[in-house]
Amino acid sequence: MWILPLVVLLGGLVLGVVGYLGLVGRLPRNEFAGVRTATTMRSDATFLAANRAAGPPTLAGGGVGLVGAVVAWLMPGEIGVVTASLVALAVMTGLTVLGAVKGVRAAKAVVDPR
Repeated sequence: MWILPLVVLLGGLVLGVVGYLGLVGRLPRNEFAGVRTATTMRSDATFLAANRAAGPPTLAGGGVGLVGAVVAWLMPGEIGVVTASLVALAVMTGLTVLGAVKGVRAAKAVVDPR
């Protein structure tokens, strides 16, 4: 039962990288990663603001994924592995949603130059 913690680990790595790049302002506007809503994709400035605001919770979600995967691998029995993995996935999801909400709010605060 090592596949579920591996999925959590890979998800944590992706979230960690995206959260870090968004936080430091190095995540370019794209179709694949970051907070992508109609509000945040309006301009480069809104995308940058959204992903800087979403960076800390997204980065934390990535950290939870990494720690959760390690904890899951250390758990005795399949029930422990599944439980630890699902708890990590739930917390990762919550932090990612929190980041998205913060990001959209930050993008709405950006004044449109037009």
